[in-house]
Amino acid sequence: MTSGVRACFVAAVDLPAVIDSHAHLAMFPPAERLKLLARARDVGVHTVLAPATGLEDLAVVAALPQEHQGVFVALGFHPHQARELDSAAKRELERALAHPGVVAIGEIGLDFHYMHSPREDQLAAFRWQLELAAERGLPVVLHHRQAWEPFLAVLDGARPVRGVAHSFTEGEAGVREVVARGLLVGISGMVTFPRADNVRAAARVVPAGALLVETDAPFLSPVPHRGKPNEPARVTLVAQEIARLRGEELGELERATDGAFADLFGVALP
Repeated sequence: MTSGVRACFVAAVDLPAVIDSHAHLAMFPPAERLKLLARARDVGVHTVLAPATGLEDLAVVAALPQEHQGVFVALGFHPHQARELDSAAKRELERALAHPGVVAIGEIGLDFHYMHSPREDQLAAFRWQLELAAERGLPVVLHHRQAWEPFLAVLDGARPVRGVAHSFTEGEAGVREVVARGLLVGISGMVTFPRADNVRAAARVVPAGALLVETDAPFLSPVPHRGKPNEPARVTLVAQEIARLRGEELGELERATDGAFADLFGVALP
């Protein structure tokens, strides 16, 4: 499954191939998933990483690599669903990690904006899943919102793991913090939003080899599609804006972000 993926998913047209490192494919009906993945292939998006959020989509996400070439998955409990992570749910997650195409634990972290799960449940779920990642030797896909200092504190108190801080919003100083901890930075369509100077500042300074590009579909659709459901094909618009900000050729950015993705998630791309 990990070898030959890119050969199957390269578009027929001569376009740079960009990986969508974070798209919630389980949030689309199965028929729509087929269509949006076809549209992605048409613009050179050959590989997608789909994270789980909790019990409601764990089984669906775990099955995606069997159903769609070029799709890899992360399994975990989002902070919104942290309250669900009881002993039975932990056993279900541990079992699901054996599925083919599972390359990470995620999406995990802290979200003190909506507080859909109590703070203590979020902290406990985050710590347990970081420990699980360390035990299994898997990288993590990290979420943080209005919880920056506690987020860093939990990371510093856990065994070191590799991973990516996805849909990053913490600016230049935040990039230094996560890169110092051995983590990558994921930049989403917010980089195109008029008021997202913090995201643009981050995108400019992420070191080569520490940058991933993502949609966070169906959320955060980039300009000029803002307000509409996002999809993996639009990661090309995100990549174009990041390349412009960094003064890089799009192909140069593609090669660097593909390499970073392959290295982090252990995916062989020819």
